[in-house]
Amino acid sequence: MQRWTLARREGRRRRAGAPLAGRLLRPPNRLRTGLTLAGLLLVTAGTQVIPKLPLSPVTVTTVAAALPGVPFETRIEANLDRVVAAFGGADPDRAPVYQTILDQGLQLLDFEPDANQGQGAWAELVGSIDERTETVGILVPGGAAYILDKNFRKYHQRASDLVAASNGRLAVVVWAAGSFPKGWLQGALTRYQQPLGRALAVFSHELRTEITRRAGPDADVRIVAAGHSFGGAIVGAAERYGLEADAVLHIASAGMADVRDPYDYPIPTRPRYSITAPGDLIGFVQGRPAPPGMGHGPDPDRFRCVRTLPTGRFPADPGLPDDLGVPLGDRAGDEIRGIHSHSDVFVKFSDAWWQIYWVFVDAAPPTPDCPPPTKPEPVRARVLPLAVPRVVTGSQCRAGGGLRPGGRHRPGHGHGHGHGHGLTGPGSAGVRDVQ
Repeated sequence: MQRWTLARREGRRRRAGAPLAGRLLRPPNRLRTGLTLAGLLLVTAGTQVIPKLPLSPVTVTTVAAALPGVPFETRIEANLDRVVAAFGGADPDRAPVYQTILDQGLQLLDFEPDANQGQGAWAELVGSIDERTETVGILVPGGAAYILDKNFRKYHQRASDLVAASNGRLAVVVWAAGSFPKGWLQGALTRYQQPLGRALAVFSHELRTEITRRAGPDADVRIVAAGHSFGGAIVGAAERYGLEADAVLHIASAGMADVRDPYDYPIPTRPRYSITAPGDLIGFVQGRPAPPGMGHGPDPDRFRCVRTLPTGRFPADPGLPDDLGVPLGDRAGDEIRGIHSHSDVFVKFSDAWWQIYWVFVDAAPPTPDCPPPTKPEPVRARVLPLAVPRVVTGSQCRAGGGLRPGGRHRPGHGHGHGHGHGLTGPGSAGVRDVQ
């Protein structure tokens, strides 16, 4: 019997082939298995209530204490030396990017070729900070902000377009000096925004120090921090860490970070703007309740005291290029909306582009007054719809006021016949205020 069993196993192994056998011999990925099981538990749990949890405290004073204070000229020169060193042993994927940096003399304030699993991280000054400068902008990219990604060139061009229109009044720092997520799934995780937010807050104080060093302590030079897509959540997190900025702009932003109201920020009355085109897919996740560890806070377009800006239309000239360099053609003069509007807001000379530019150069409409909230915000809870049947014990039913398997309530069971919980069941609006 034992010999027959061994022969049978050997036959199965031969039919399966070596690749499958190799996979079977690999040790299981425990982290991936754990995440999969956690996701299944969230789905199979049926009706879930996700309340607003207390905000964790943030220490603001640590930002100024960590400033290195190295002049930007020194940083740019040192980083170009690092690019030269990296170019010497670069593979075919990296060499053309490094060659472009050297040929164009890009002013890198940060260069980390090994960050983001070898895809690279960077910060770049576009334009110059001198006696003509009235504003220095910080433009934080969205996901996949890597040197080896097309976003490296794309955000350089976006910043260059804004700087070129200002006649020297505006300089822009494209800031992507950290570990960024890639894709919608990673971009939904909260674990990226906090370290990036703190690093951005530190850099904003370095920038203020550099402005003071170049233009003097009495120079009236503004700093405007703008975040696009996931970058908006980074800017929101940086505000909680003491971001140094005169105004904030959310461009198709993922959220305001871990706050409920402007008065959760250290500077509640700071001018804040938001611009999102209709039909942008980011609108499906802005401000949505999410499980712990996911989501980026309130919707910037509906956040209290924020001035929402219209996106308008493409420029009327069909020969002008879009954000990818393709001529507008039949799209010229059309409304900016839909899936591609997430990037189309950067099309040069479009209505949306002018709105962004005006915020940077201090020509945007004023933001509304922002008095303290008059009453505490009501607790908001969301009931996720039942996805699959679940098992509920008798004790859970008794503790839950009559909750039955499948999310049903027994009429007349519990206090107030099941209506006193301030929650909704599947098929209704799904969100209520609990006073």
